[in-house]
Amino acid sequence: MPHLAIIPSAAVSDPNLTDTQVRVLCAIGTHTNRLGGNVWASISTLAKACSLSTRTVQRALPALLERGYLRHLERPGRTTLYEIVLEQGVTMQSGGGDSVVGGGVTTQSPKRLKNDKTNDLRELANLVLREVWTVYPKRETPHLFPPALKAMTEALRNGADPSRLVQAAALYGQEVVKKGTEPRFVRSITRFYADGAWEHYASEVRVHGRTRDEWARSGQDVTEFDLLATGENSAA
Repeated sequence: MPHLAIIPSAAVSDPNLTDTQVRVLCAIGTHTNRLGGNVWASISTLAKACSLSTRTVQRALPALLERGYLRHLERPGRTTLYEIVLEQGVTMQSGGGDSVVGGGVTTQSPKRLKNDKTNDLRELANLVLREVWTVYPKRETPHLFPPALKAMTEALRNGADPSRLVQAAALYGQEVVKKGTEPRFVRSITRFYADGAWEHYASEVRVHGRTRDEWARSGQDVTEFDLLATGENSAA
């Protein structure tokens, strides 16, 4: 299990949250990327992480959503995707509109988010793309964010798993380094996802019998996984 958890500090002192709810938030925070997003851990995984029952975790989630510390994107047939909201100020629904209460996070009301799937998808794409940006190889012509975001959004709309989209970028980056590919020949992020090239790198790679997601959940360095996985892909 990872040694650190990413959560907004305001949650610790929020009198409207119970100790149990904060523990659940911390458990979710152990599975985030650096921006607080991309949490696709199951309820049972979260329950194990905070030593609580699955029913207790399920009861804690609505309060975290209502207080604005958490966003979620329901994915039918798959685990719900969570994001810990790290911006300033908590937005709550009060009377005829939203109001801000001190010290937490800023977000739309959960009801509005749930009814706006397009906005949810774009937010998810933004988070995934920013994660990709940190591992994708540099090229002679700079990558352009708007068209890359459009390609990423479309990939997610077609059912792509966020973890595999990031994994594909990391593996491509390792390949570029290993082969000594010149920057002018590096694919743009836009074309990498729009043309489906990422799928070649996002196959279910296993290292020592475990997937990249399983490595991350056990607290092991996924950079090492990417290095080993690239070597196995090249040998295949």
